[in-house]
Amino acid sequence: MQRRFRHSQQTAKPQANATYVQPVSLRVKLLVGFSIVFSFVFAGAFYWFYTFATDKIMTQLRSDMQATLAGAVQGVDVEELLALYRNGDRNAAGFSDDPRYQNQLAWFKTIHSIEPRVWLYSFVINESTRNRRVGAAAVAPGELEVVYLVDLWSLRNPTKAAKFLEAEAPGTPIVRVFEENRVVETPLIYRDRWGKWLSAFAPLHDTNGRVVAVLGLDIEADYVFEVREAIRNRVIVAFVTTYGVLFVLIYFLSGALTQQLTDLTESAARIGAGDYNLNLALVSKSKFPDEMDLLAQVFEAMVDGIRTRERLIREGKRAEDEMRLALQEERELNELKSRFVSMVSHELRTPLTVIKTSLELLDRYGDVASEDKKRDYFKRGRSAVENMTQLLEDVLTLSKADAGKLECKPSVLNLEMFCEEVVEEVQMGGASHNIVFSTQANCEDAYLDRTLLRWILTNLLSNAVKYSPIGSTIELKLTCLDDTAIFEVRDRGIGIPLDDQPRLFELFHRASNATAIRGTGLGLAIVKQCVALHQGYITFTSEEGMGTTFKVGLPLRQTSLTA
Repeated sequence: MQRRFRHSQQTAKPQANATYVQPVSLRVKLLVGFSIVFSFVFAGAFYWFYTFATDKIMTQLRSDMQATLAGAVQGVDVEELLALYRNGDRNAAGFSDDPRYQNQLAWFKTIHSIEPRVWLYSFVINESTRNRRVGAAAVAPGELEVVYLVDLWSLRNPTKAAKFLEAEAPGTPIVRVFEENRVVETPLIYRDRWGKWLSAFAPLHDTNGRVVAVLGLDIEADYVFEVREAIRNRVIVAFVTTYGVLFVLIYFLSGALTQQLTDLTESAARIGAGDYNLNLALVSKSKFPDEMDLLAQVFEAMVDGIRTRERLIREGKRAEDEMRLALQEERELNELKSRFVSMVSHELRTPLTVIKTSLELLDRYGDVASEDKKRDYFKRGRSAVENMTQLLEDVLTLSKADAGKLECKPSVLNLEMFCEEVVEEVQMGGASHNIVFSTQANCEDAYLDRTLLRWILTNLLSNAVKYSPIGSTIELKLTCLDDTAIFEVRDRGIGIPLDDQPRLFELFHRASNATAIRGTGLGLAIVKQCVALHQGYITFTSEEGMGTTFKVGLPLRQTSLTA
């Protein structure tokens, strides 16, 4: 038999499909970090400037308010004011036409002309039971109550002015002026329906130094909020402009800084996929080399080292695989030779022994043996010769297939008649079994190789006979479907163990439950070769102790092929 080699090469492939966690780019991190830091810094600067400007404005506003209030107090005729309170009358508009009222109002107007932001008004504060007022008391008996006298708003907008002798509950700053005998200011700007204000109150004393009235001053604080609003608007414009310019600048600078990192990352990914044909010199090319260029050079040196080591590993691996393959093939060949020698010696020794025994019996007892005995001796010898002939034909067939000289020479066949002939031959060969042939559809005309098909059917039927109980039924079914002839051989024999099924078509392989039954292990290997020459297929199903079914499919139209 010609030695055959099966070449298979296994090469280690890099994992090109490795999955990496998608990172956040360095550019994005720089931009986000810049946005956060810039926002905090700008917010801090804005808060400081905003607070500083507001404090300066408020300080100036309070200074103006205090100076104006101090000057206004000096011009108030307290005795005249008290006389107006005691016996002045309210007019129809709610104010007073009393000359004393007008004198007080004229002084307020003078102050307003000097400082247009301030609005003056005067009132008395006393227990409600001791107050003179128009209308009902504003507080419970015994509590302090404010009674308004003169209000500058009566000249500009009477709806904003307090009426003459109008009573009202005092606020905390007014009570403090009365009790502490000093100037009191509101701590914060407050808002009412007339606007935004900052107020101060100064005590007015009689000739004995007692607090008999209070002079109130409201200074308009709208412009404080206008200044705040202007600061906010300008800061927002400055923030957007500065942030936009710096963002664009950092965007392009970060792109220039991270481009080399991106290139190196892509190169590393390609190296991880096994592509070492990279020119990292282009990555490190720069007019002004820096640490990134040094990193690219080190990276390139590392890649060269990896490329060299992997080439050596591949060469060593290839040599190792070749040696392992050669050793495996040598081992398989030796095992094949051993099994072949064992099979041939066994299968030839047995028929030769039968022939020798038959001839010796005929030589010694031929003259006295009966005719039936002589025929039995001749039959045994003839059967042994046929077994040896079949063995040699099987070996010759496999040798031709191995050498590529086994040919498929199709010719026109009537498959139904051909199958009946094969069944009859197997039955006449001494089989003590019931072989049943059946067919479906019209399978009369086919274009197949007669010799190869006979080997296929004869081997399958012979195996079914060999491994089935005497007297059992063996079925051969022929079906033609879609230009394919399907031959199905079914027996109810010993079956094939599951562990032996993968190696069933190997040369000289025999099932573990068939060692007590004569056989060469060549039949199914020949069947597989013949089926392959027909470009067909062979399958089987088997259960140990229940039987086996082989199914062969062959195209009904064949062209000449060589193994």
